[in-house]
Amino acid sequence: MSVQPKSRLLIIAAVLILVMLAGAALVTAQKLPSSVTPGQGANISDDSGDETPASPADAQLTEAEAIAIAEAERGSTATFVELEREGGLVIYSIDQADGSEVEVDASSGAIVEVELADGNDD
Repeated sequence: MSVQPKSRLLIIAAVLILVMLAGAALVTAQKLPSSVTPGQGANISDDSGDETPASPADAQLTEAEAIAIAEAERGSTATFVELEREGGLVIYSIDQADGSEVEVDASSGAIVEVELADGNDD
């Protein structure tokens, strides 16, 4: 049995769509940890000083997705999260229980910076 190239592309596209929908459903089903205080408090400043608040409409990732990425990166629990613009990027700045801060790109989910409790960047 031979599958036509167009049929192969349609099958691949359908599978990708199903995977994306399943991922979105899982993220929606997750709840924000009760230890996290979303969007409250002062901006966490760094040397650049160019941080400004951002709107959730500016982000492609949800707050819960960013928290999951940060917690997986450090193996620690998020305690505070803030959405901001920094250096031309929209980022989630996430404080961790271990004293570190993880910055997650709100568009791609990439780790922008990890600041350890001792003030060193990782």
